[in-house]
Amino acid sequence: MHQIMRVSLMTVALFALGITVQAQWGPAGGPWRPERVSALIDHVHEDLNHGYAAWRLSGGDRGRLDRAEHQLRDFAKHWESGKFDKDNLDSSIGAIQKTINDNHLNGRERDALWNDVTQLRKMREAYDRHEIGRW
Repeated sequence: MHQIMRVSLMTVALFALGITVQAQWGPAGGPWRPERVSALIDHVHEDLNHGYAAWRLSGGDRGRLDRAEHQLRDFAKHWESGKFDKDNLDSSIGAIQKTINDNHLNGRERDALWNDVTQLRKMREAYDRHEIGRW
């Protein structure tokens, strides 16, 4: 009898853990799964590299974007283990947005980076709506 009860409790616990992990990142195949977030951050990196080739940025702006990229990579690492580091995400979004605004960047590279920031903001909004990262 005790063996059946233990097995039942373990089954319920594993099921509950599965639901919690699912809720942490949102639905399977959703945009905020760790692998999708890592791909988005890789895309930001690629878009920044294209931008560096097209724009004339000061050393300060380049440093700001390099720090933002580093913070995004840290964010992705934390997110893989279930921690939503809103400070790193917010700081990165702000730094990229500031550089876009202050330098009046244009062209395809600017549009691509703008789209990246929009996706990062959507992730932050999903967190604020308690759709991800609160368990």
